[in-house]
Amino acid sequence: MNKKLTQAVKGALAAAVLSTTFSNTASADVMLHAFNWQYDSVTERADEIAALGYKSVLVSPPYLSNPSSSWWARYQPLDYRILLGPLGNKQDFIDMVNALEARGVNLYVDVIFNHMANMGMTKGQEQYPGFDVNTPEYNANKLYGDLSGGLFGPGDFHDGANANCISDWGNWWDSTWNRLCGAAPDVGLPDLRGEATDGSGEWIRTNQIAYLEALKALGVDGFRIDAVKHMKWEHLNWVFNSDVLDGIHVFSEIISHSSADDSTYLQPYLDNTDVRMGAYDFRLFNDIDHAMDVSGSLSALAQPNTLPNDRAVTFVITHDMPQNDGFNGFLFSEEDEKLAYAYILGRDGGVPLVYTDNNETTKFNGRWVDAYKDVDLTSMINFHNTVQGTTMEVLSSDGCVIYFRRGDSGLVGINKCGNAVTHTLNTTGLNVGTYTDQISGSTLDISGASQGVTIPARSARMWLGGGNPPPPPPAAWYFSGTENQWGADVMTQEGSVYTITKTFGTGDANGGPRFKVRDSNTNWNNSCPTADFTVNANTTYKITFDPAVANCAGLSVEVEQPITGGSCPITFSCANGNTNMGDSVYVVGSATELGSWDAASAVKLNPTNYPTWEGTVNLPKNTQVSWKCIIRQEDSPFTVRQWEQDPNNNFNTGNCDVTQAQGSF
Repeated sequence: MNKKLTQAVKGALAAAVLSTTFSNTASADVMLHAFNWQYDSVTERADEIAALGYKSVLVSPPYLSNPSSSWWARYQPLDYRILLGPLGNKQDFIDMVNALEARGVNLYVDVIFNHMANMGMTKGQEQYPGFDVNTPEYNANKLYGDLSGGLFGPGDFHDGANANCISDWGNWWDSTWNRLCGAAPDVGLPDLRGEATDGSGEWIRTNQIAYLEALKALGVDGFRIDAVKHMKWEHLNWVFNSDVLDGIHVFSEIISHSSADDSTYLQPYLDNTDVRMGAYDFRLFNDIDHAMDVSGSLSALAQPNTLPNDRAVTFVITHDMPQNDGFNGFLFSEEDEKLAYAYILGRDGGVPLVYTDNNETTKFNGRWVDAYKDVDLTSMINFHNTVQGTTMEVLSSDGCVIYFRRGDSGLVGINKCGNAVTHTLNTTGLNVGTYTDQISGSTLDISGASQGVTIPARSARMWLGGGNPPPPPPAAWYFSGTENQWGADVMTQEGSVYTITKTFGTGDANGGPRFKVRDSNTNWNNSCPTADFTVNANTTYKITFDPAVANCAGLSVEVEQPITGGSCPITFSCANGNTNMGDSVYVVGSATELGSWDAASAVKLNPTNYPTWEGTVNLPKNTQVSWKCIIRQEDSPFTVRQWEQDPNNNFNTGNCDVTQAQGSF
């Protein structure tokens, strides 16, 4: 049927459009992008897809589209109301949904709401459809609505006969209001007025919502929105309202390969759409891309720039990269692609997307045909599914390698360089036992808190195993040496390390000053170093020990420098020192330097953070000090307005172990 619909007719039809809600909880995890697969092919492989560990499948758009068999024709809609085309009909689609659902696999579909096809290659005369769709075949494959009239007309598009092609892809206005075009004389794909507030905009949005709800009613669990950087936020938010978003997972394609793209398109999308709407994580992709460069460093992936975990779909390749010449430069080499997959499938965060196609990439010798069942890739998926939901901790990284732990039984190592690399890792968070690499089948034995782990050149390792929890860490570490007649003085724990300060004499009958540290005060089964650590006589040392570092390499000794003059600077503070004009806060005490309890000789403090007063006084080492805060007249030294309440404050300066003393009124 080739007629222009009036706004009145559109308004009447809009009221009759199917509008149902369907609650369905999507549990997205590793997603297979079955790009341009026929729907019955997905059905036939449903058992295999589930067995390989995929939790969801993304298929190409299900509607009436440009009838060309080429992949790009699926991204040129003709009519949302009809599910029929080269990929299959409505029944094929339903069979696919049912086959996947029976195996616990969710289904996602690609949707295009920015534009329509331009079969006539004209501007301003578009009719959708421009032919009779009220036929038995189309009605048999109807998703929703009334097929007695066309879907859209010329008034539903931006600018009509005056439409322009996008010329500046970095310009938001140009990219969102103008057309996607190929090389001249292509006049481009008509750009829908989905953000308009008139009857045309309402008609467009009503049909798009009805289309989504009809697919949800068939059992679809999620949507990928194509070409979102070319859509207005108002359009997107009106269509993907709370009812549509209920029970499904939605993510958008916003190609963002630079900081300018991020600030122009990606960040505004995050700021202006529902937090339940995700996106391709181009931030993470860009960091992976740079890290894999010859001049890049894998240490950048220890704390990468990413989308929020609950909004991120992580990927190594999208369908645009091999299909469009302009994006070929985004592709990794085959080796780097595999390493990048190991990273996104090994790490915690986001929904990993795995790309495979249907022999559309003849230019690349069909590189991604059956890629979904590559043995290395499915081994990575097995690792991912096993450790899903566990914590992630980066253990080591540098220019060539990155190692990270997943929970207590998963370990990932990735090496991008041309030589094997070994790092000594802190493995205290991993169970002890034998681990098996899911990719190569090689094993790794972890037996304690520290482990040297080698990654061969240009490879990844994803180990699983270790059935036994690690032994509990020692309750304490002890100093034993000539200074304490080889007794056991407990060391002070500071985070993950242990410290103690010791002044050594001349040694003992068996030799000069020396010591060890050990994890027991009753035996020497676990002590460091193997031979006694020798030090200089009549010297004070701060001894630090990190038991997580292998081969006793975590033991360090530093000379403690004596304080000049044998005195210690003590900073006194008196809180709540509220004073009147002419009064100040002083500190007075037993030491001569504090006036020997004589208020007239007390030391005046400064109101640096009123009503807290502070000041520093040098006091002799190894001196017991009692003191109080007072409020005193400045001009009448014997007139004390207020004494700090009993009891006195007390401390010993020791070897300047005390640096601050606090009092309060």
